[in-house]
Amino acid sequence: MKYFQKTYLEILFSFIGMGTMIFFAVQWAAFNDVFMIKNVEINGVQYFDDSSLASYKNDIKGNHIMFFDLKSYKDQIESVAYVKDCKISRTFPETINIVIYEREPLAIINSTDLIMLDVDGICLPVEEYGTISLPILSNFKTNEELYPSGEKTKSSNVIKSINVIKYSKRNFNRLYEDISEFVFNDSNEYEIILKNGKTKILLGSNNILKKIDYLKAFDNALPADKDFNIYKYIDLRYKDQIVVRERRV
Repeated sequence: MKYFQKTYLEILFSFIGMGTMIFFAVQWAAFNDVFMIKNVEINGVQYFDDSSLASYKNDIKGNHIMFFDLKSYKDQIESVAYVKDCKISRTFPETINIVIYEREPLAIINSTDLIMLDVDGICLPVEEYGTISLPILSNFKTNEELYPSGEKTKSSNVIKSINVIKYSKRNFNRLYEDISEFVFNDSNEYEIILKNGKTKILLGSNNILKKIDYLKAFDNALPADKDFNIYKYIDLRYKDQIVVRERRV
């Protein structure tokens, strides 16, 4: 009799144990499903085509949010040429947030291929940026080795030009928006050609940033119904003066 009671109890406890294990297994599976990544949100992309980031979305989805390796994907995304920095965070229970800090495109130069330059002079391929209207750097050296992809240009004249254009964008954006070409001419001086194709701004070779300030002051002094487009040229090569010639209409 005692034998049968012992066997009965062993079977009972076995069933209880198995039931408990199954219960916790189901709960663990449900817990894991709740915390599986289902959403990946990417924000901050303004300039370039973010389709190149789609593969990261697909790779991230389906991972467990608590065990997901944020740093690994941060490093991978930052290896994309157009990404300067990114931040990745978790929003429980199932979302990963990625904030992209882009390289800011500033100008284009025609080397072996069209190359985009950002505000730091980093060389970027053009095709990912679609139809952005940017100033063109003209008459600069186009040797391929001067424009290594993903790195800073090796051309000192291009770096100087990038600094001038960036200064214009930050401090006199109306001028920046109207630049068609930024030219390094045969006299080793800098010129701006406006989008009307008829107005030339002669900057010379020295104190260029101060001359941008002079241009802004000159623009502010113009009557409300006039702008730089009425001029054939605006010459800032002479010390502390601006020489202009109006176009014949």
